[in-house]
Amino acid sequence: MLTTTYALLSLSAEQKRVHNLLSTARQLFQDSCADKRRLDRVILESVVSQLAQLDVSCHRRKVEVYVIPAIQKATKEADSLLAELESLSAIGLRILGSVREWVQQGFNQGVIEVKALYSSIELYCNNVLQRLTKEEEELWPLAKRVISNEEWFVIGAKFLSLDAESKARR
Repeated sequence: MLTTTYALLSLSAEQKRVHNLLSTARQLFQDSCADKRRLDRVILESVVSQLAQLDVSCHRRKVEVYVIPAIQKATKEADSLLAELESLSAIGLRILGSVREWVQQGFNQGVIEVKALYSSIELYCNNVLQRLTKEEEELWPLAKRVISNEEWFVIGAKFLSLDAESKARR
């Protein structure tokens, strides 16, 4: 029971970290766009880099590596939700790729449509938030219901091990 609780708390903390990273990147971009007629290339490339790192880290989260496979093993009931989450991830990747190309080409050509770029980055951030919300409101309750106590124990034990390894590296 304690290990299951640890697993759920660990997932919650991980989710909070993603929210914070997204908020930080979004705030940096908004601050750099206070004057929406001009953008600093270094800051903009930093924002895009942070969003790309966020995207990579989202796919390495414990929910992606351990919980989703456990749900898939436990039930087919989640197939449409998991497909929707995967679709949101794919859309986010496409948006982020477009933003990256746009930034590079825009600065190389000396012209960048700030409003359109700003909208695309906001669209990406909203996409990530939408996925996180779906996970919190739909995936977690489903996971709690369909994953057995024994499987939660196994997942929690893996989380404890991963967290111990991570702490030792620091």
